[in-house]
Amino acid sequence: MDELKTSEVKSNMVGIFINFLSFLLLGIIATAVGIIFFQVINKYLPDVLSATYRNYQFSSFSASAIRYAIASLIVGFPVYLWAAWFWFKSFASPAGGPEKSESRLSKWLTYIILLIAGGTIIGDLITIIYNFLQGEYGARFLLKALVIFVIAGLVFSFYFLERKKIQYKKETSSGLFWLVGSAAGFLVILAIVLGFIAGGTPYQARLRNFDLQRANDLQMISSAVSNFAFENSRLPKDLSEIRDNPRYNYGAGYADPETKKDYEYNVISENEFELCGNFVLSNLDEFQNVGYYGKWQKHDKGQLCEKQIVTFGKQNMPLEKAAP
Repeated sequence: MDELKTSEVKSNMVGIFINFLSFLLLGIIATAVGIIFFQVINKYLPDVLSATYRNYQFSSFSASAIRYAIASLIVGFPVYLWAAWFWFKSFASPAGGPEKSESRLSKWLTYIILLIAGGTIIGDLITIIYNFLQGEYGARFLLKALVIFVIAGLVFSFYFLERKKIQYKKETSSGLFWLVGSAAGFLVILAIVLGFIAGGTPYQARLRNFDLQRANDLQMISSAVSNFAFENSRLPKDLSEIRDNPRYNYGAGYADPETKKDYEYNVISENEFELCGNFVLSNLDEFQNVGYYGKWQKHDKGQLCEKQIVTFGKQNMPLEKAAP
């Protein structure tokens, strides 16, 4: 008798763990699917006013958010399928054997997690409506609302059937489970495919990282040249003057991280210089037409040259130039 109770306690603990794991994964999957579809909508149906709201998750495009969401789906969805299969299998009673009952804690956990998931979906829907009231309307609004309703509908349809079968022990058509599960699987696969189309492949992501390094290098070199000119009342003849001087070398790379060729530096006049870098990809679609962006951060594909006028420190200038 004691062994039977011990076995039942262990079984209930395993069930609670699987139940909690499945709901944790459900939250990750639902959020990831929503992020991907929202970001795809943001990219292909942009709104120039969205940057004003500074609500980047819901209003502006982010390739990194898409990649993180894809990774979440690739890892989380198969594990969730296994957890759901294990959960239903644990309640499948052998022929003529006693039916396994669900623990009270597991029931409460199910409804609490569903309440949290429902609250999250409602919160997202409130944000969408808020953006609508702020002036974002039309196809963007309708598509985002549709995404939320589809995700919410699939979640609650599946768990309505799950409660009916597990808690209330009523006959539930396997065809309905298959229909809801197939729709959810299709939605996840569609999200991953669209995510790769909008966010780019891993190879494109690597190229973007090279471009990001180029932008950072050129920004730091530009700053170093300006500081050199301010303190020495002249522009450096070439980049080796600042690269070899620890006072002005801020750790920037002076060569392209991919091709290993030096960045192009040209002295145009006494107080003006030009820096050039060759970018592989354009990131203009990731920026709105409003707001401030640092030099080099927003670029098209190909060679980009930026001119900059420097200021000489008054105390270092020749007397005839320093006089007011």
